[in-house]
Amino acid sequence: MIEIIQQWTNKKLEKLRDKYPSEQYTFKDTDQIELKGFLSVLVYSAVFKSSHESALSLFATDGTGRPIFRASVSKKRFLVLLVALRFDDFEHREARKQIDPGCAITELLDMFNKNSQKYYVPGANVTVDEMLLAFRGRCKFKMYIPSKPAKYGVKVQCLADSSSFYVYNTYVYTGKGSDSYSLSEEDKKKPIPAQAVLRLCKPIYNSNRNVTTDNWYSSIELSEELKNKGLTTVGTLKKNKAVIPKEFLPNKNKPINSSIFGFTKECTLVSFVPKKNKAVVLYSTMHHDNTVNSETQKPEIIEYYNSTKSGVDSVDQKCSVYSCSRRTHRWPMAVFFRIVDMSAWNNCVIHQNQTGIRKQTRLDYLKGLAEQLNENNLKTRLYNTRLPRQLREIISEIIKVPLLPPIDENAQDGKLPRDQRKYCHICPSRLKRKTVYLCHSCAKPVCLACTKKICVQCAAKDRE
Repeated sequence: MIEIIQQWTNKKLEKLRDKYPSEQYTFKDTDQIELKGFLSVLVYSAVFKSSHESALSLFATDGTGRPIFRASVSKKRFLVLLVALRFDDFEHREARKQIDPGCAITELLDMFNKNSQKYYVPGANVTVDEMLLAFRGRCKFKMYIPSKPAKYGVKVQCLADSSSFYVYNTYVYTGKGSDSYSLSEEDKKKPIPAQAVLRLCKPIYNSNRNVTTDNWYSSIELSEELKNKGLTTVGTLKKNKAVIPKEFLPNKNKPINSSIFGFTKECTLVSFVPKKNKAVVLYSTMHHDNTVNSETQKPEIIEYYNSTKSGVDSVDQKCSVYSCSRRTHRWPMAVFFRIVDMSAWNNCVIHQNQTGIRKQTRLDYLKGLAEQLNENNLKTRLYNTRLPRQLREIISEIIKVPLLPPIDENAQDGKLPRDQRKYCHICPSRLKRKTVYLCHSCAKPVCLACTKKICVQCAAKDRE
């Protein structure tokens, strides 16, 4: 995934260099080390809950900013990478848009799904639901869902583990036809909500897992189709479904906490009255009896639905609490930020399962994740002589590595033997200027033309 981001981001940076020839260094090509450092900054912004904070504030040098941001990347470079970040061949995107309106992020999201499915096996229950990524910019498939906190945004369909909330499969809803992608011609004739469930459940066909859905997705037709594909389903039904008998609908004469069951060969229907003149109708292809909890008076089907329905909603909540999402006018960036958040959560779930460490808080895990992503980037920046010494001292303190690199073993008193002279690291390479002197600060070879005089006391004090 990082290779894809590097490839197309460098292509965008090349365009920017042509547009701003005086800013060649600012728009230089990026590499995987820097990109991981950039990702670590996004994760740190989630840790500090400062994802919507201005970059001027994050990188402030008056004591109000956080040193880890300045140590990882410069403010100008951070903003340049945010602008230049690309995930596909943007020059030939228009032709691909005719087939896939979400092609700007599709390849990256598909790789996220493959990685998620490769390294984790979900439990016996999975949940299918939608997430709405907050976005108010220009996007032809932007949705309005008043029941969601953001109300406006990009809709993402998800399949997640009901117990660990691991995101196993997902895709962006890009308008008519996006739910039926990769389905057979027969499945494409089914209702759109059923198409969404079938597309998400393809990786778990014939695994005997249970799929929990809400009333937007649920239908008897869907339950029959999933049964044929080796999956059971539990879900709520809308009251206007023609298959629901009249006796199962709300009635003011029904006593509170009463239940009515209906059975077919493959499906069980239940109507429960939680309060007067209300009724909740559910169906299940997993349960085949009229079991009711004697304490709560609720049918087993309802209790099972309540325990497995929140898989995707919990992921959405966790990604909102520690979110790296920044304000953007590009919808692919909004999806990319959510991919980073979901990846961090999936990594946390895998780490807990592999190590058995359940007491570690998510905050501590995110800090450790950011540190590992940033380790090589900080080591690279530590010996970058372009950076101010004060900033390199901060980096040295963060990663617990000495500021001065190891001095050449052949050097004595800051000088090399004459037969082992090296090229000055400051002079242009065409001059081929060799020297025996080493910089007392960075221990790199430097000629006398590129040095300045300083007394012994000041030199010793600086080295301390």
